[in-house]
Amino acid sequence: MNQNNKMKMDKKFQEGLNLLNANRIQEGVEIWMQLAEQGHLTSIRELFHIFLDQKEFEVAQNYLLYAKNPKEPTILYLQARLIEERDGVEAAVDSFLLAAEAGHAGAIYGFFAAAIENRDIATATNLLGKLRRLEDDLAAMTEPMKIVDLEKQVEELHANLSKILPVYFVLASGRWMRTRDEINSRYEDEEVWQNFLEEHNLNIEEFNRYEKWWISPAGRAVVEKLSGQFIAEILKETSRESHQEIEDFLSNYANWDDFIRELSDCTPADAGSGGSSSSYFAEYALENGLCDPVATSPDFEAELITEISNTVESWFKDNYEVAQSILLSAYDEITRACES
Repeated sequence: MNQNNKMKMDKKFQEGLNLLNANRIQEGVEIWMQLAEQGHLTSIRELFHIFLDQKEFEVAQNYLLYAKNPKEPTILYLQARLIEERDGVEAAVDSFLLAAEAGHAGAIYGFFAAAIENRDIATATNLLGKLRRLEDDLAAMTEPMKIVDLEKQVEELHANLSKILPVYFVLASGRWMRTRDEINSRYEDEEVWQNFLEEHNLNIEEFNRYEKWWISPAGRAVVEKLSGQFIAEILKETSRESHQEIEDFLSNYANWDDFIRELSDCTPADAGSGGSSSSYFAEYALENGLCDPVATSPDFEAELITEISNTVESWFKDNYEVAQSILLSAYDEITRACES
């Protein structure tokens, strides 16, 4: 459809809309039907919604067949909406995904909203970047959206994470601090210990309460859930040859308490120093955390430990927001512990 024909059809569509607004519904719909048969996308869309609302699924489907390009993002999205209304949300997920991949703002927003609901910072941030390029389409939606409002939703996720990070700080802190010379002052110098807690927005009573919660059945279940998510993500970075060995180590011997505690306090700047010395992330989260298995663990070859360390550090650098999403997945359990 050339631009001149499109402009004529758009003008005719507006005539039909004016008739509908004047309560001359049949006349307005007939104009849209004529336009739809010629492939006018806006008319197809509006008629589709009319019949979809009436549960006239076959008629709605037939209007989609008038589209000149069946792979056009709007048509893919409408097809997904038809499946959703007729067969349910789960049946429509793949179709919505196709529409989102084709660049339909409504489909992308649907996945963004789901990511926000699931507190998935990584996915929400990624989709927000795509939606920024579709700001005009968002504003033209039935329920207009503004990028600034979507940005606030992502910011709120980060704010929720910051609320629970102090609780992660406590995870394994008792054991970790007893083994680190510079922090032994917890028991030797009360002022230093108090200052150290204040840096993480904690007081002694809170620290002791959270420490007891982490070793309770509820706390251990949270660590198990988190470690399972970390293992699944980290294994995506492993080579086929070493996958089984690394999975065995991560599943059965890795020190998740210390790793999660340290990782929650790290930023991408703490990983990959690029110099000859180990990065902060490698030294604390990995060497003194994940790869410092309990005393009863068997000996592991240094090469395997090195590969695990390199794999996890590389994963963290490239997937920082995924790591944050995993930490945030325990928000409900942790906030309950905070309130108890």
